[in-house]
Amino acid sequence: MYLVVGANGFLGSYVLKNILESTNEEIVATTRNIDCVSKGPRISWVSCDVAEFSQVDSLLHFIKSKTHEMLKVVYCAAYHNPDLVEENPRVAWNINVTSLSYFLNRLENVACLFYPSTDSVYGESVDGYHFSENDALKPVNTYGKQKVVAEQLVRGCGYNVVRYPFLISPSLSPVKKHFYDKIVNDLQQGKKLEMFKDSLRSTISFNQAANLLVKLMESYSEALPKTMNVCGDDDLSKYDVGVLLARKLNISDDMVVPISICDKNEIFKAKRASSTLMSNALIKKVLNLSNISLQL
Repeated sequence: MYLVVGANGFLGSYVLKNILESTNEEIVATTRNIDCVSKGPRISWVSCDVAEFSQVDSLLHFIKSKTHEMLKVVYCAAYHNPDLVEENPRVAWNINVTSLSYFLNRLENVACLFYPSTDSVYGESVDGYHFSENDALKPVNTYGKQKVVAEQLVRGCGYNVVRYPFLISPSLSPVKKHFYDKIVNDLQQGKKLEMFKDSLRSTISFNQAANLLVKLMESYSEALPKTMNVCGDDDLSKYDVGVLLARKLNISDDMVVPISICDKNEIFKAKRASSTLMSNALIKKVLNLSNISLQL
């Protein structure tokens, strides 16, 4: 049985999709608002705010009453937005660190647990350098620093961390739109988009990120590396992604306007690394993959 914590987010929604498509497993999925989820077969939705410890206890009691199977766990719950983390560091710490610690300490009967982290833990990539899993971590903002601590908690319990780059796909949520949806909507309405040309990521889609995660979990063994970059082969700016989307929609590339992050960095409240490229050599070796290219 799978347990997906924070299953109504962008990544969590795609994790559910890929579990359903790739396995016959039952799923317990958590959300803070049970009214904003799409119900489906094989999924038992449970309302759970990870910052409310009584709700975490109720969730784990529900699972015990439902099954004695060993659990495959994906913990997606987090306070994500770097600007909001910078504004509300204590609130973010409570969710990203304290609540995670409580959950890990209470959890039982675990076959494997995977924690999605971020390329923000690495800091600035210089001269096109691609970070590998063993590189020193030098995050440039509070969000990245909190994710470093969260990773240490997860690995300290013997579980696994996957580090993701910028992810993009259509939202599967009935109530939340993603950046992808905004780009498509603006392009279809004939609006020009300004997008950064010099901020590089090893971008993949949410669907690819979830698909590779489920493959790791389905083939899990104790020998699996405890930290892995799950990312693409290509160095892509958001401008590059915008152009790819325009071409997919048969819309002129001219509708996507390249701008420099150096000129527009004041739009962010939290400092951002301009580039956080990652190496995917390890996951390609583990899953015997020849390439991982962005699929829009």
